[in-house]
Amino acid sequence: MADVDPDTLLEWLQMGQGDERDMQLIALEQLCMLLLMSDNVDRCFETCPPRTFLPALCKIFLDESAPDNVLEVTARAITYYLDVSAECTRRIVGVDGAIKALCNRLVVVELNNRTSRDLAEQCVKVLELICTRESGAVFEAGGLNCVLSFIRDIGPGRRRALCAGHHAAG
Repeated sequence: MADVDPDTLLEWLQMGQGDERDMQLIALEQLCMLLLMSDNVDRCFETCPPRTFLPALCKIFLDESAPDNVLEVTARAITYYLDVSAECTRRIVGVDGAIKALCNRLVVVELNNRTSRDLAEQCVKVLELICTRESGAVFEAGGLNCVLSFIRDIGPGRRRALCAGHHAAG
């Protein structure tokens, strides 16, 4: 973790137009690796504090021009934060429109596109984790209808795989 400058990482996360998307994606992948591989959660949270990084991640979801591959890695990073600390939930809920943006990705999923499906499945994981602390926020954002519609639309075979993935992850 000493190799990563958190200020640069945060700056790259906040990029988002044209060629800058590549830098944003690199920053997202780096953040995911830091969160996933950290052997000390407290040190990781000191380096990449949820109070600054989670709002930046949520803002990526609020960017309607963000491509699915960027959003999928963003959702993965949010999931890693939530896996480590349920307290991160309030930081996500505190970003106006973030939960609704996550829900909306389930509405526009392209089932024949692998990246779009992966994004939708990651959004379901994020919403599931948020529901453990702030189910009302997900409900108010229309999350229940979005998740149920997504589950209905993906078909029985994919439903089983999605459910199996959640049970294995939990």
